[in-house]
Amino acid sequence: MKSMGIDLSSAATGIVVLSQTPTQSPVCLYESEVLINDVKGVKKQRAICVTIMTLINAWRPDKIVLEGYSLNLQNKSSIIPLVELGGLLRFCLHLDGQTWYEVKASQVKQFATGSGNAKKAQVMMHVLKRWGHESKTDNTADAYTLAAIGLGSANLLKGLTQSQYAIAMNLTGRTN
Repeated sequence: MKSMGIDLSSAATGIVVLSQTPTQSPVCLYESEVLINDVKGVKKQRAICVTIMTLINAWRPDKIVLEGYSLNLQNKSSIIPLVELGGLLRFCLHLDGQTWYEVKASQVKQFATGSGNAKKAQVMMHVLKRWGHESKTDNTADAYTLAAIGLGSANLLKGLTQSQYAIAMNLTGRTN
C-alpha cells in the first residue's frame, strides 16, 4: 500500500509517498517540496495543483491525506490564497475521481509528537526519532506524518500509541 501526504501551502507544499513495511518505519518512496516562485495568483495555484495531480497520477497512492485548512489569523494576507488553493486542489481531486482524507493541523502535530501544539521543528525531530526519516524541510516532515497517518488508518504502521491509533482510525474519506 502507498500513502501520499500533502502539506498544502501556496509558499511551499510538502509531498511524501510512503509504502508499508513489516517494521515500524515505512519506506519513503518520494519526498519533495513544490515551490512555484516565478508566477503569482491563479497561475501559481494552477501550477501547484497540476504538479500535485501529476504526482498523484504517477504514484497512484492508495490513500491521499491532506492537512485540513489551518488558517493563520496572524498572517491574514495568506488566508485567501490558501483557501483558493485548497478549494482548487479539492476540485481537481474530485474531477479525477480521487478520494482524499483530511487531518487537522493539531492532529498532525499530535500524531508526530504527542502534543497538538508542537512547533514545526519538533515535528521534524519526532519524524526522525520515531521513524528514522530525516525530512528535507518542515513541510515534508508534516507531509511524512500525513502519509504515516494514511498507513496507520489501514493498520499498516506498527507501534502506534492509543492517541495515534485514534487519529488514524477517525479518517473520513472525501470525494466532494
